[in-house]
Amino acid sequence: MLSVLPKLRVQGLSKHFKSLEVLRNIDVDIQKGEFISIVGPSGCGKTTFLRIIGGLEQATSGQAMLDGRVIKEPGSDRGFVFQQDNLLPWRDVLSNTEIGPEIGGYRNSDQRKKTMSLLKLVGLDGFESYFPRQLSGGMRQRVNLARALAVDPDLLLMDEPFSALDSQTREIMQTELLRIWEKGRKTVLFVTHQIDEAVYLSDRIFVFARRPGQIHEIVKVDLPRPRPLSLKRTPEFVAYVDHIWKLIEDDVRASVLFEHA
Repeated sequence: MLSVLPKLRVQGLSKHFKSLEVLRNIDVDIQKGEFISIVGPSGCGKTTFLRIIGGLEQATSGQAMLDGRVIKEPGSDRGFVFQQDNLLPWRDVLSNTEIGPEIGGYRNSDQRKKTMSLLKLVGLDGFESYFPRQLSGGMRQRVNLARALAVDPDLLLMDEPFSALDSQTREIMQTELLRIWEKGRKTVLFVTHQIDEAVYLSDRIFVFARRPGQIHEIVKVDLPRPRPLSLKRTPEFVAYVDHIWKLIEDDVRASVLFEHA
């Protein structure tokens, strides 16, 4: 029987910044269409790990492979959604969303139709000519997500994309992200500090230990989809949150005390 390669394979991945060891010997496989969240205490290397997968940082040792190809640099096969939307203020919603195709040299009438469909998918139909200053924080992040999807990436990398939003908007954006993900089933790596957010969104959760970042445990989330927000109030959901918090509580406390020493 032929073996099927995972969508993303990480082998022996370690990272140093001079004498500072940030990541140590990470080995994981991620399958096509999986939604993976990464949680852990501040400074455990979550964002560094994501940046290496995105080709924005180089590993000190080990490697990450996307569809069997070693990741060495950024590429259109990966879309990045950052914490800050970084929209260009002089461009409207439509032209901000089309930056990827424009840079790639394939912005045309067919691509324009796809972009318009994406804006409808993220709930921004009718806002194409609005400028960033005219949008709420949640709407700006919808543009950010549409912009990442416009290059049709194989892997979507999301670094705390909802952390700057108020709690109510954040919850709505979580449901919207799941709705969009269900439509296309992109493979997603999602970094968050919010344990309940990770449980609500994910198929599996990589729980990172305190620096140097290592995977303390991989938690499989066996909760049915689709997932209404009311799921967060069920005993099964709370049990996952409690379990993950117990895994990282000591590391979080040590990290906070170290930062404020």
